[in-house]
Amino acid sequence: MRPRTHVIAIAIEDYLDASLPAIGYANRDAEAFTVAWQACGADRSDCQLLVSTAATLTNLQLAVRKVSGIAAEGDRVVMFYAGHALTIDSIDRITTYDTQSTDIDRTSMPLSELLDSFRRLDKCQVILFLEPYHDPLISLPGVNSLDVSALKSFCKESKLRNAFLACKETETSYRSGTQKQGIWTYCIVQAMNGSAKAAVDKEGRLSVASLQAFLQDEVPRMLRVSIAGAVKQSPTMLGSKSKDLILVDFRDLAPSGGSLAIQHTTNPIQDSCLTGEMRGRVKDLKGYSKPKSPLCNHNDWERSFVESAGARDVTEQATSIFELMREAFRYKRKDLSFSNVGPTASIKCPDFDVNISLSQDPDDAERYFIATEVRSFRNPLIVEDVSFLAIFTKYCSRVVFEMAGFLDLEAKIDDIEEIDALAEHLEYDPECTEFTLKLPDAGINIHATEKKIVFALDRHGDLKQLLGNTQKAFAKLAGNRIQLGLTGKSD
Repeated sequence: MRPRTHVIAIAIEDYLDASLPAIGYANRDAEAFTVAWQACGADRSDCQLLVSTAATLTNLQLAVRKVSGIAAEGDRVVMFYAGHALTIDSIDRITTYDTQSTDIDRTSMPLSELLDSFRRLDKCQVILFLEPYHDPLISLPGVNSLDVSALKSFCKESKLRNAFLACKETETSYRSGTQKQGIWTYCIVQAMNGSAKAAVDKEGRLSVASLQAFLQDEVPRMLRVSIAGAVKQSPTMLGSKSKDLILVDFRDLAPSGGSLAIQHTTNPIQDSCLTGEMRGRVKDLKGYSKPKSPLCNHNDWERSFVESAGARDVTEQATSIFELMREAFRYKRKDLSFSNVGPTASIKCPDFDVNISLSQDPDDAERYFIATEVRSFRNPLIVEDVSFLAIFTKYCSRVVFEMAGFLDLEAKIDDIEEIDALAEHLEYDPECTEFTLKLPDAGINIHATEKKIVFALDRHGDLKQLLGNTQKAFAKLAGNRIQLGLTGKSD
């Protein structure tokens, strides 16, 4: 019988007692954590998600009791906690939704109670992910930040136990408005869904050791980008650092005969690139000088002439984008790579790549176009950031998915024509080499070929509308059981 993974995820974003400070995005953290484990094979029936009003002391005790009663030898038990955790009169405690600040010792769970329940699972792998918040409560009499001594002892007792902590006892755990999650939890989810290739070892596995190494590097980097001022957060792991303690083996998640399956995100934008063109007259380029003969032949000399005339324009656009990115996201020098050769330029940052190129317009020899593409989204939620949208809205007008294989256009056309509400908005050529599907309700037109699917607004709009409407289009198609088979290209 295949071992099971039992997940308990508890988060308290808002407390019943309003005097206990709210923890922004805590619920989202627990939800994303649970979804990540389900994508990696945990059965939905083995996952208990308790957030805010459901995260009471009684419900937490019942959840732990349930797992303790059904977990069998070889199973894995995973618990995530985001809430206020503290030590009162030398007793370590984690708070719940119904914890009262005037009676914390009787309305919170002693950490020892939790650990004793898990001690009974001596033949199961037990992994704790704890994001304890404590700063606002430390000023209360007899209250201190959570003492991790008991956790250390718990993990030392067995090689099958680990505890990941978002920060050291003297630090706090930070949230990101861009990701709308705790930075530490966001990094964990990225590692688990395969988006963070740096977290995966050479064998295609995410181990406790490779995850911790990734968190130690990535959390401080994201802090520099997301949080103003000199702040520090040091992710910690207790227990065995063995590379053989595997959290996710991505080879098991790959399709038969396929490569490493590292795409379990529900955000399709991650697998796309954003593109757009700016067009104009060649004579308006900054390096233009009158040619000996009119431009009309699209030959090698003309193409070279146009590219030379526009090299300075590319440099200025790339430099402007580079400076805006550095200022908006507070990237440091070592976070950025800039390359500019003639009519092409590229910028690489920790979150995505930008490519810019200038060419002669294939339809009009006296005109040019500058193509901009943003791709390789290592942080897919960056597209929701207002600064990202402000920088790229004037450069990008399409969402493009490049197929890793070939799209069966005839089969997709057949599927769409079975849905009357969609069929009336479908157009295709007699040989089925491409098709266009208009989705007025979503405000999107979809153009598909064997190798590429392009989403564009059906009317004028900005990048925020484009991305939002693309998501609506995916939802509409999914609601009609139409799958586009997007797998994306790995870069």
